[in-house]
Amino acid sequence: MSNVPQGGFNSTPTPSSQRGRFDYVAALKGQNAAAGFRLTNALLVGSAVLVLGYYLLFRIQITELISVWSKNPNFSDGFLIPLIALVFVYVRRDQLLSMRPKPSFVGLAILCLSVFGQVIFSIYGQLQFSELSMISVILGLLLWILGWDYMRILWLPAIYLIFMIPPPGTLYVKITGPLQVLSAAIGVSMLNLFGIHAVRTATQINMQVGTNWQSINVAQACSGIRLLTTFFALAILLGYTTQRPMWQKIALAVCALPVAIVSNSLRVALSGVMFVTLGPEWARGSTHASLGLLMLIPAGLMQIGIAKLIDVVGHNLFVSEGGPPNSTASGSTEAVTP
Repeated sequence: MSNVPQGGFNSTPTPSSQRGRFDYVAALKGQNAAAGFRLTNALLVGSAVLVLGYYLLFRIQITELISVWSKNPNFSDGFLIPLIALVFVYVRRDQLLSMRPKPSFVGLAILCLSVFGQVIFSIYGQLQFSELSMISVILGLLLWILGWDYMRILWLPAIYLIFMIPPPGTLYVKITGPLQVLSAAIGVSMLNLFGIHAVRTATQINMQVGTNWQSINVAQACSGIRLLTTFFALAILLGYTTQRPMWQKIALAVCALPVAIVSNSLRVALSGVMFVTLGPEWARGSTHASLGLLMLIPAGLMQIGIAKLIDVVGHNLFVSEGGPPNSTASGSTEAVTP
């Protein structure tokens, strides 16, 4: 008589030791999943607590900054600065995710000093220093929680936030004053190239309209400081997201200044052309503001051209890795508003 069970299948029971091993592996996976879930929740709660604490510590400064960005067109780009800083972080996300945090107590010391300074600055009404404390607190937190390896990548996005803070009034005048004069001087030269007779008096441009002389003024808001901030941000982003030597990254950032000056001077000159040919109303208001946005196109092309030129110079002057050098070294006045 056959020992094979009815149904024709020879079923061998699983040993109890093997079933126990399977149960242990399943339990271990369950424990790992539960631990991962608890860790995620802890990170979310910790992040929320840090954000809330940061807001409570700098509530007055944050409210004041938003008010300035909203009311003063010279600093309206402050809304973009934190977003650009996040872009800096996003483009390096793969490298950041591959690293492991190594907290540093140096960061804790910086954090404590920054919080103490914020309290003192708030008591004595030193708003400008309080706004700088916003950045030092971020640096301290990053170094304390993540460590030096992360700081080598994240220091630039954190420091870049300084551009969202309006400079003191006296410093702002010292920066914009020379830019106004320079934009007016170059703008007069461009107007003469366009066939419009123009002369400059300080920041005022006098143009001959028929038999009369009329004037426009390069206002403080049209000094080009906003364009400079924008192009400086683009130059830093271009250098940060590409594999370039440090000297090339610095050169890109420095070249943002002449690009901003030339673009703003062209904007002034085109405003003068529209003033003469189309009428005064074309040199101010929404039309003038749209012209400022239009200048982003030639400015962007100039920035890209400079980057290409720097690549060519670097290729010709320096030895590529593992290869020989390619070469050896040798009446009425109208105010212009944005």
